[in-house]
Amino acid sequence: MTSSQQSKNTSALTPELLNVSANHSGLIARELSKRGIDVTSLFSELDIDLPQINNPAKRISVEQITKLLTLAIQKTGDPTIALKIYQNIQLGDLDALGFAISCSTTYLSLLQRFQRFSTYILSNGNIQIIEEPDGYLFLADIEDTEPSIACASETTGTGLANFSLRHKDFMVLLEAMGLGFIKMSNDVCQQEMSPIKAYFLPLSHPLIKEEMQRFLPECELISAPFYGVKFSKNIAEQKLPMANPQMARINDEIIIRNLDDIYKNDVVFNVETMIREGLAVGEFSRSDVAVKLGMSERKLQQRLDERKTSFSDILLRVRKTLAMQHIREDKLRINQIAYSLGFTNGSNFSRSFKSWTGYTPNEFKDL
Repeated sequence: MTSSQQSKNTSALTPELLNVSANHSGLIARELSKRGIDVTSLFSELDIDLPQINNPAKRISVEQITKLLTLAIQKTGDPTIALKIYQNIQLGDLDALGFAISCSTTYLSLLQRFQRFSTYILSNGNIQIIEEPDGYLFLADIEDTEPSIACASETTGTGLANFSLRHKDFMVLLEAMGLGFIKMSNDVCQQEMSPIKAYFLPLSHPLIKEEMQRFLPECELISAPFYGVKFSKNIAEQKLPMANPQMARINDEIIIRNLDDIYKNDVVFNVETMIREGLAVGEFSRSDVAVKLGMSERKLQQRLDERKTSFSDILLRVRKTLAMQHIREDKLRINQIAYSLGFTNGSNFSRSFKSWTGYTPNEFKDL
């Protein structure tokens, strides 16, 4: 696919196409019930099943979760209620992933486990861990194909940022999940593990910043074109008190089986996997992927049409995500990145990258 074809692509993810574990709805129900909210009526109003038990393979759309949080704000009159809910998240709310991270050897290995299983947390999720001079940047993203919003070079830079700006209610969930991640980190480490910096898009409500500062009094909150947190290297390399490599591996295997159950029939996930594997060896065309999936090109496109996407959309998402990761890691030259992603030269890649993010590769590296 040429760079001109990519720049004309306007397909994008929507909240209906993203999903999270249904355990999120259980967390929300539990905390709202403590505040005297009639959760049965609330869930019924949104046509969401009230969860009875944790079910790691059951998923719920981001659209439903954001509607649930929006209604919770309306019912309580508290614009920070989502943050307060996720400050009470327990490791068990992430089932096997929660147990796996609790058994991690170091804080960096905990971060790497979140990175490895990012789609367990959020479908299309992509987490990058970037080593920088003053620490490790833990950067959250999603694989999205929507071109940057006009004049977005000042306000956006990644797929997650673009998606959030198009779907403002999603910001509430992201802000809450960010604090939930830090809360779980504290639980695993059995001490306060405050990041040195936290990066956010403009917050969804002025009171959100006050609540974040209360929860993270020693962390610098920075308005940025992406979502992420940075931890000092001495924290990242710290040994964890409940480290148990054997139990971590056992729970990793459970997560992998759960992911297989969730995504085994998901054509989008399977195409993404085939493209990632094929880019390295130059076998990432639609015909290549169709053969690997055991179907004709026509059948493959029909399956993708049912998911309101296309092969070119998915290829663009994968290329964009890998490109951002390579550039932030700063280990490969531009031409090397270009060739690894199937571009003929560095100039074509750089033009495409600017159309995806609003930044040149060098500008993005310096963010």
